[in-house]
Amino acid sequence: MILYTAGHSTLDLGDFVALLARHDVELVVDVRSKPRSRLAHFDQIPLEEALQEAGIRYRFLGDRLGGMPRDPGVAARWRQGRLDDVVVAHLRTTDEWQEGLAELATLIAARGGTTCCLICSEADANECHRKAVALDAAQLVPGLEIRHMAANRRAPAEVGVQEVLL
Repeated sequence: MILYTAGHSTLDLGDFVALLARHDVELVVDVRSKPRSRLAHFDQIPLEEALQEAGIRYRFLGDRLGGMPRDPGVAARWRQGRLDDVVVAHLRTTDEWQEGLAELATLIAARGGTTCCLICSEADANECHRKAVALDAAQLVPGLEIRHMAANRRAPAEVGVQEVLL
């Protein structure tokens, strides 16, 4: 089983959906704390509709697996586009995170291994909490392989899997 991760960054919606389809993604799990974007086509409803048209299911888990902590003391450390080890360590201790991981593991394992992709907005998985989500999911799903899809907006033909995380 493969768990992909991808950041939509500034891609066109069509290019992003095509990237997912090229890798036979069946389910997108949105782990953005707030499922909206400065690019309106990546707001939850337009994204979900475009995925549905492509035959890809959508599930929002950002309420439990989002990278923005609710604890005010930790939330002050959070910055868009910057991964903070203290924030991630805190998120991993919350009941919400554990509940979200359990649901994610169930979704991945459904029907013998759904090809799933975690999405957030950051292009670089190394600067995004979705890497922690993926690594934690791999602890729950035996044999899960994690791959990051890196997209280059200027060269759509080169969009693809460029980095293996595990």
